[in-house]
Amino acid sequence: MDPEYYMTQQLTVKSDVYSFGVVMLELITAINPIKKGKYIVREVKENLDKQKDLYNLREVFDPTIGLTNELQGLEKFVDIALRCVEDTRNQRPRMSEVVKEIENVMELAGFNPNAESASTSESFEESNDRGHPY
Repeated sequence: MDPEYYMTQQLTVKSDVYSFGVVMLELITAINPIKKGKYIVREVKENLDKQKDLYNLREVFDPTIGLTNELQGLEKFVDIALRCVEDTRNQRPRMSEVVKEIENVMELAGFNPNAESASTSESFEESNDRGHPY
């Protein structure tokens, strides 16, 4: 996102999505975005192996989230975050898609988003489509 902002000097909806993806990775790893010259996105991508348990990210995940085999939705959460931090902004999802996917992960994990949060993605998309300056 920074290679993108630096070149255009403009924040966009897609750069906001990228930033949100970084925040998602911060939440599941408890690692600062940039720490001792290491970039969180690169660290996760380098360790990622979708063929292994918890995507081979057990060493990077925050141990306080309780990494057990019963933990549901973590890999899907990682998938969403990685889609948000795609290098090319055209490959990043819209924020409304991210919200819907997070709601789906919550449902799969046994959480029932209440009616208010279930309509959040629709409200967000409606407000975004109406004259958003980005």
